[in-house]
Amino acid sequence: MPQTRHLPVNARRALVAVAPPLLAAVVVLSVFLSLRDRLPGRMATHIGPGGEADGFSGQGAFLAVALAVLLGDAVLFGGLTHWIRTTPGVQRVIAVTGGAAAVLTGWLVVAVLLANADADNAASVTLPGLQAVLAFGAAAAYATVGWFACGRVEESETVAGPSVGTALLPLGDAETASWSRVTGSRVLPLTGMLVLTAGLVVGITTGWLPAVPLLVTGAPLALLTGARITADRRGITVTPTLAPWPRLNVPLERIAEAGHRPVNPVRDFGGWGYRARPGASGIVLRSGDALSARLTTGSEFVVTVDDAATAAALLNALADRERRSPAGG
Repeated sequence: MPQTRHLPVNARRALVAVAPPLLAAVVVLSVFLSLRDRLPGRMATHIGPGGEADGFSGQGAFLAVALAVLLGDAVLFGGLTHWIRTTPGVQRVIAVTGGAAAVLTGWLVVAVLLANADADNAASVTLPGLQAVLAFGAAAAYATVGWFACGRVEESETVAGPSVGTALLPLGDAETASWSRVTGSRVLPLTGMLVLTAGLVVGITTGWLPAVPLLVTGAPLALLTGARITADRRGITVTPTLAPWPRLNVPLERIAEAGHRPVNPVRDFGGWGYRARPGASGIVLRSGDALSARLTTGSEFVVTVDDAATAAALLNALADRERRSPAGG
């Protein structure tokens, strides 16, 4: 009996992200061409909450925008799915999101085309609210199917640990030492300032109540984007540079081995800040070298910081000494 060959998991996830926007683009183009002679020259392209048209454009412009959005969806989410393949949990979410967004967009575009067919006046075009419900329902159904089609995140995909790091810093039995560095982000402060600016603009022009979410989100991004990393007998401690809290500590007894490795925030963790994915978590503020600790639970904790090799060597020495001491067992 011939052996069944399964599509590799990364290829399946890419297909989940890319197939819907490409198929939706084909369907939209086919429906448009079949209805072209029945569509008004000036189409209703936006339907308000009441189901009546309140936005209009030419046939060609509407088709171009719709196809650009769908093909852009394929390029963006397909590219992200490939780029962050080393972070399978995030990869799965992005693939499903891209596919579901394309299903939603394609459904609504086709519904608008059908609503415009045979309309004498674009202003008279209406679109029942049921179409939006059906569109979201189809997107949710695809997200469910796509989630399972992506496959489970296997343990072999998420095993993490220091790529470089078994060194011990020379340290006498009676000696103690501490290592500390400040690390920061260039992306998060800029993002925070943009969000804060948007919040101020919304507050001044529209009202302060709608601006609250932007202000609350932007302030931490702008202020809490630097951290002091300390490695000593307490383990790894991360403290914001501009505030005494929130403080994060990984005790020495939880660290099985420390090392360092390069980290890319988007590819490895799907973004900046405090990040968590299956098998790994940590503070990721920039690309580059990172202190990497393999914990006794088997998971990994990382902090992007300069001179991570020295911190790892010190932690290894302190952990080794604690394990060899009578109190440490």
